[in-house]
Amino acid sequence: MRLAVAIFIIIFNLCEMHSFAQCCSSGNPFISDAEQPALQSKVLTSSLTYRYSHSSQFYSEDSRFNDLPFDQTSYSNYSEIQIGYGITNWMTVTADLGYFFNKTQATTGQDPYRGYGLGDAGLYLKFNAFNNPKARFSVSPSIGVRFPVGIFDQGVDNVQLPIAVQPSSGSYKYNGNVFISKGIGSKMTLAAFLSYEYSQLIKSENFYYKYGDQWIGAVYFNYNIWKGLGLDLQVRNEYRAKSKRENDETAESSGYDVIYFTPQLTYAFKYNWYLSAYSDIPVYKYYNDIQMSFGYAISLRLTKKIDFVVLQARKQSKKSTQ
Repeated sequence: MRLAVAIFIIIFNLCEMHSFAQCCSSGNPFISDAEQPALQSKVLTSSLTYRYSHSSQFYSEDSRFNDLPFDQTSYSNYSEIQIGYGITNWMTVTADLGYFFNKTQATTGQDPYRGYGLGDAGLYLKFNAFNNPKARFSVSPSIGVRFPVGIFDQGVDNVQLPIAVQPSSGSYKYNGNVFISKGIGSKMTLAAFLSYEYSQLIKSENFYYKYGDQWIGAVYFNYNIWKGLGLDLQVRNEYRAKSKRENDETAESSGYDVIYFTPQLTYAFKYNWYLSAYSDIPVYKYYNDIQMSFGYAISLRLTKKIDFVVLQARKQSKKSTQ
């Protein structure tokens, strides 16, 4: 039975060029620092993130599937710029744009598929629904849209790339989330994040496809180790329902439930510069049918924060002392 399934996958992969690499699904990957409380008025943050991801294991349900007569590896080099600005004390606007230097799927006996270019762009409104600075407690819901601004239906050397290595998702995605944060003492913070995403139908020249709805839930622990150095520990659950094809047909080799552990170190430099390093490590994986599972990802992020209210106050102070 397993041999028959393996033969079916090979034929399907070669004839229809459909990828089972959920770890490299189309569009921007989840960047774990995207979930933050709303900013105060006239505060600007900007960050640049580099992310490398890699996978080479197939899963069926919650177990490794090793009966395929070929080896396949998926990996990508990705960067993303994020900008956030506090328009008022109760509303923040954020935007991001992703770019893939490469998005590669390599299978033994075949030329590798390699996509590259702009991914998706996101625009979000985040609201300061509740904030108590004395208690260090805040609630920040947000809504947003992700736009498929990059190339979709990309082909290289007259070969159509499978959907999993397309740099753009090819679909508008709508999401809503909420971030809750509570400080404990002077050095610790606990937080939680919940997100829901709905994708529109892709109806392009080469694809008719709809990603399944996605839920993301996470809990965080932050501790200031010493001056300037912080440790973040995150446990995150990502669940995606099965996708759909023509005639409302369910794509059985789609949809997953994965739990990640994400440790992160952040160092604060002078003038509100921050450097972070973190890794996404799966600790539990469940995949419908047979799919390539997520392996690991490592990321570096450089962030700059500018408080224009503080800058203006400093200028006024200097003028008054002259």
